[in-house]
Amino acid sequence: MHLPLFQLFNFSIILIVLIFLIKYVWDMFFGETYEPPAWEQARKDGKLSRELLNAARNYPDKVRLYNFWIQIQRLNKENVKGDFAELGVYKGESARLIHLMDRHRIFHLFDTFEGFIDTDLKPETGTAATYDSNSFADTSINKVIKKIGDNSGMIKTHVGSFPESTLKMEKTKFSLVNIDADLYNPTKAGLEFFYPRLSPGGVILIHDYNEKWEGLVKAVDDFSSCIPEQIVLIPDLDSTVMILKNR
Repeated sequence: MHLPLFQLFNFSIILIVLIFLIKYVWDMFFGETYEPPAWEQARKDGKLSRELLNAARNYPDKVRLYNFWIQIQRLNKENVKGDFAELGVYKGESARLIHLMDRHRIFHLFDTFEGFIDTDLKPETGTAATYDSNSFADTSINKVIKKIGDNSGMIKTHVGSFPESTLKMEKTKFSLVNIDADLYNPTKAGLEFFYPRLSPGGVILIHDYNEKWEGLVKAVDDFSSCIPEQIVLIPDLDSTVMILKNR
């Protein structure tokens, strides 16, 4: 007895989805993780929390993940003082990782928490020009804090346009800053605000340094041409660049 064509098609789709699901689960638990030796040893020694390991298992960009951890380990080893900060938090995926890697640093989160600002979108070209004020607006402070998990008030939220949201923070020092703002204006403002307040040995990471984000690349290139440090390209999924401040 032959199956009708429609049923055969449905069966094929279900089979394909099932195969991909099995492969995903297999890779999650048994696939190659490409762990750096230091991370692998820390895991075997029980120095990584279960929360961090679970978050890491589900995080798609392992190169970016391990680079966060390596930089934080370096900051602690070299006793680099200063708070952590993230500009461009969205739903808090990367912020959660960073906080789980060091719960003892005050962590400042800067975002509108309601999408892009119209004036920041106007000069954009490339992929960013396709966005509007509703892009990345499906988030909220409460959802982000719930995802990250506060630790005795170590998470500080700063809501609004940047750098206006930095009011009364002129004397704050930073050791690690993650900039994931996508656009020219906030990226430029972020570099101009954080770099002078970055402790020697500290690091600024700028996400999405690639041809899709023309304004962001210009902001980074213009700024890096005026400082003594060279930017360091990280081959993660969306091309992060780092500025390691000279001692």
